[in-house]
Formats: sequence, C-alpha cells, structure tokens
Amino acid sequence: MIAGELSKYNPGGSGIMPMYGMKVGRVVNPYMSVETGIYSLPLNLVYLYQTNRAIGTNPLQFMSFPLRANWRARVFYDKLEAHLGGGLQYVWANGEISQKTFNGVITTRGHTWTDSLVYSGSVGVLRQHSINAELAASFNWAMSRRWTLSVYARQVMGLTSIANVKVSIKNNQEPIENAEFVTRGAGFTAGIGIRYNISPKWRIK
Repeated sequence: MIAGELSKYNPGGSGIMPMYGMKVGRVVNPYMSVETGIYSLPLNLVYLYQTNRAIGTNPLQFMSFPLRANWRARVFYDKLEAHLGGGLQYVWANGEISQKTFNGVITTRGHTWTDSLVYSGSVGVLRQHSINAELAASFNWAMSRRWTLSVYARQVMGLTSIANVKVSIKNNQEPIENAEFVTRGAGFTAGIGIRYNISPKWRIK
C-alpha cells in the first residue's frame, strides 16, 4: 500500500492482495521467539479524492526479507497463541525502474455517468533496495501438528522513499487535478492466512 502526503491524495486502506512466502524461526524461551523469511509484498495504490476513493491496480511487486522478534503468550489453551512483534524489513523491488501505468473510474453515489471521474497515473521504483520498520500482532491457532491458522495485523513504516507516483483525475475527460509525489511505501495491512509447518531434523543449538 502506498502512503503519500498530499492535500487531496491521502493514504487509505482498501483492496485484497494475495501474499505468499516462507519463514524460519526459533523459540528462544516460552515467551520469546525470533524469525526471518521471505514474503511477496504487492502494492495497492489507494487515493482519496474529496470523499471518493480511487483505487489503482497492483503495478509493483516487492519482496520483503523481515527479521523480527516476537513476544508470545498462550491464550485460553495450548493451541492458541498471541504474538506481538517488531523488527526490520529489507525490501527488494522486483520490477523495472521505468513508470508503470494504472487507471480506473470512480463510481460512487456522489458521481454519476454524467459527472464521471476518471483517474489515470503511473508509478515507478526510485530505489530497488530499502529498509522498513514494522510492528505486528497476530493470533495463531494450531489446527494440527502441521497446519496453523493466523489472523494478523502489521504496520510498516518506510525509512526511505521507494517510488514516485503521478496521478491525473479527469471530470468528463477534462483534466481537473494533476499530482506528483514520492512515497516511502508505508502502510497498514491485516489479513488471515494458513501456514504449513515443517520440523527440521537438525536444530540450532
């Protein structure tokens, strides 16, 4: 999710994004664990124009390599755990530096076909390597020895600018707003996922 500071184009949260990846971790003690891994990190472009949201496609694909520490607590019974964590993400942009385009139509009760708002824009990667800070919370239910169901929320704070965005919103095909800004790529995500657990034969001592 791209978050930029601009008068009429504000960060928002909307849309469904598939995420996949793998992680490895170690339980340090009953209350603490550390983990790392690799995750896909698609960007959902969200802009708030007046009271209407303009939602772009997912033109950029990033890969995230997090390193986090988690505080663990058993909830209700042994199979349900709550995790609170924090750490850093190394982010790699898997894409071209050139601008990629997106477009769409704002369809709300505030605008009909006679007063349509059409938006178009482009987004490009400024840097292919960056660092993000993150805070996360999750509930994890061990459905079996191999499968775990997780409900999570994560706030990411970009430490460097990673992309530049150009947006044009038109009313009946006449340009009325143009904007250009850079973004750190920060944002809030929440979701539900399922994890397959592999127990290695070797263990870190």
